[in-house]
Amino acid sequence: MLFDNDTWWLAILLLGGLIALAEYLLKRSLFGRIDEIAAKVQSIDSNMVKKADYEKAHDAVLKDVEQIKKDYTPRDEHNKAFDEVRADIKKITENYLTKEDFFREQAKTERKLDSTENKIDKVLELLMNIGGKHNE
Repeated sequence: MLFDNDTWWLAILLLGGLIALAEYLLKRSLFGRIDEIAAKVQSIDSNMVKKADYEKAHDAVLKDVEQIKKDYTPRDEHNKAFDEVRADIKKITENYLTKEDFFREQAKTERKLDSTENKIDKVLELLMNIGGKHNE
């Protein structure tokens, strides 16, 4: 097949278009995937922990766990302590007065004292009257 000079420009134009299309498809598929992989690697890199930092944190957690084991008090001991406190509270409520009861009893005592004081005043007045009549 022979091409004259006028048709070569068409063949070169078609060849250039095919190369551009192949380059576009290659870039879109291959380089797009490469960009996705690079983004994933970057996110993994930003979220990963260095081995030294991990070991440091792991050792700190192990120390905390050991401290918790040393300080741990079994539930039975807590329940026993709670029962003792409940018993103490029950004894307190049985043996001691509340504030309101104390005030109520104080008021009763004050009324009795006032009543007694009035009686004593009357007795003294009578004695004064009796004593004054004997002097005359």
